[in-house]
Amino acid sequence: MKSFIFTIDDNIRFLDELTKTGAESIFSHPYAKMLKDLHETFNVTVQLNLFYENSTFNLSKMTDKYYKEWEENADWLKLSFHSRVENVCPYKDSSFEEVYTDCANVKREILRFAGEKSLATTTTVHYCQTTNDGLNALKDNGVKGLLGLYGTENEPTNSYNTDLDSADKIRKGEVVLSDGIYFSGIDIVLNCFSIEENLELLKPLLDRRVVKIMIHEQYFYKDYFLYQSDFKQKLEKAFSCLIESGFKSCFYEEIL
Repeated sequence: MKSFIFTIDDNIRFLDELTKTGAESIFSHPYAKMLKDLHETFNVTVQLNLFYENSTFNLSKMTDKYYKEWEENADWLKLSFHSRVENVCPYKDSSFEEVYTDCANVKREILRFAGEKSLATTTTVHYCQTTNDGLNALKDNGVKGLLGLYGTENEPTNSYNTDLDSADKIRKGEVVLSDGIYFSGIDIVLNCFSIEENLELLKPLLDRRVVKIMIHEQYFYKDYFLYQSDFKQKLEKAFSCLIESGFKSCFYEEIL
């Protein structure tokens, strides 16, 4: 069976707004409602990688009134650590203690307001850079798999200090196990390209066993300076292409 993985990075705003408005349901918020609509239409699973805080809110303030609702939807909607805050390469030179603390803080709050069923065991660290000590800190927090950015054969990049041989395998679509963590590459960051470009980028990937796509939360909002009015359409078109090509959505942890 062919699988596709879908994740969203930089999530915090909708949690902030849910808490401040006291909405009746998680899915009263337009962002979360969109995700549920996409799940119901495409049977897609969604992993949201969370910041701990923004300028006015942190996860310790997140209401637990939706605890049951998070648990009831955990079969398709999971949460995980991303970073403490929006910052360029926050863990590129970080100690074990810093990464461990930041990851543990996010994990603790997810367990408090959404329950263990909602906690993913994989993630994408913000900017995909960590020290080896940082990797050990993530592993000690129960992280089993990391998605990163490895580029293409023509424009290779690297993530998480992966060795060059492993990075090359990851670039070709393989999942590599190293020191207790499974590493894999994100194939397309959907908000970086137009709908047409995303579909063209998907074409050469359709013979793979697993395809990984992602997007960032902030591009959903009209007041964001890089707002993308076709945010939902980008997801719909990508999901349609993958499903029509025989892919089924699942969480990254399900293929490890």
